[in-house]
Amino acid sequence: MYTLKLQEMSDIHWRCQMFKSLRKKFIVTAVGSVAVVIAILAIALNFINFYKLEERIDTTLLDASKSQALIKIFAEEGDDLVITKNSSSSTEYNGFSIAKIDNNGRIIKAYRDDSLIPDQDALQSKVIEALEKGKTSGFIGSYRFIKVDTSVGNLILFLNCQRELDSYESFVQNSILISIGVIISVLVIIILVSKRVIAPIQETYIKQKQFITGASHELKTPLAIISSNADVLEMENGDSKWVQNIHNQVDRLTSLVNSLIVFSRMEEKDTVERTCFDLTEMVKSRIKDFDELANFKKKNIVADIDSNLNYYGEKDSIIQLIDILLENAIKYALEDSDISVKLKKNRKYAILKVSNKANVQKGNLSKVFDRFYRLDESRNNTIKGYGIGLSMAQLIAEKHKEAIRAYVPEDGIFNIEIRFTLGERC
Repeated sequence: MYTLKLQEMSDIHWRCQMFKSLRKKFIVTAVGSVAVVIAILAIALNFINFYKLEERIDTTLLDASKSQALIKIFAEEGDDLVITKNSSSSTEYNGFSIAKIDNNGRIIKAYRDDSLIPDQDALQSKVIEALEKGKTSGFIGSYRFIKVDTSVGNLILFLNCQRELDSYESFVQNSILISIGVIISVLVIIILVSKRVIAPIQETYIKQKQFITGASHELKTPLAIISSNADVLEMENGDSKWVQNIHNQVDRLTSLVNSLIVFSRMEEKDTVERTCFDLTEMVKSRIKDFDELANFKKKNIVADIDSNLNYYGEKDSIIQLIDILLENAIKYALEDSDISVKLKKNRKYAILKVSNKANVQKGNLSKVFDRFYRLDESRNNTIKGYGIGLSMAQLIAEKHKEAIRAYVPEDGIFNIEIRFTLGERC
């Protein structure tokens, strides 16, 4: 009774942990999705805004290049035209300069209405930078330039766009702050409603698990009664094929019920209790225990195990996993054939591969990990089993965050491979 209470408390604890994890995953997924959408919108909005800014400035410069007053200035020979302003701050006005250049990029004549470009040498350096860009328009610091070919010669126009850039930068900052604010608001709302959202899932899951566990326990009683009645029949009437049939089917159903209970409990576990253990010795030990069964069924286990491989995981679950793979190989391997078991180190992983000859063909084997799926689709009694073993193996691997796969490299060869991550904790 005390043991049952402890088991019940442990099951409740697992369920609480599982639903906490489910709630966290829901919150992270929902908020992450919203954050991605908002980020895409913010980036797109800022990109469009910057594109429009460039387009607006380029239109202004093109209109200026067509100004009759400027054309008249550059059509005449003479000194540079300089308009002096008292201001020297780049943020107080939009400085404007034009350079008429020859084929070598040297200034022939200039128009300067920008205190930040005090002489022709300063403007020449801007011209050189603009030519090095190799584009008809672009930015040099806070200056936007555009190259145009006019009736008076090749002109490069420069406009100080510091005010526009400051405004754009302010827009970007505000969009980031607003996006962060929206994401935080969504996070708070989702945290508040997440319990209600997962409540139906939680209720359905609990009912499902209670049904499986309850039905499994309820089935044990009639199975025990059937088994007892079969024993009485055997004592009164002697052994017969019908009584033996009853015993066999009771044993099969009992095994199925126990497997369902174990599978259900394993599925509820959100985390595994990890310890460091010698994976090499564990695999060798399990092979030794299964060797006699393999020989009895006229099959031979051939092992190739690397030494000193330590793994950080739940020891009992990994033992169960290895047992499932070995039992499956012995069950389906052809008579008088070898079963290859290899555990090899590959960088930071240990790869366990169990290979056997079987009546299989190349193709998609993802279904072998489905519950109740069997390679012998006829489900005849010559090979006992319910198709739960490999589902359990996959579940154990997933709980340890490891990868497991089944494949057929060639017709008649069935391989199952699992990757163990060799951590630094051992």
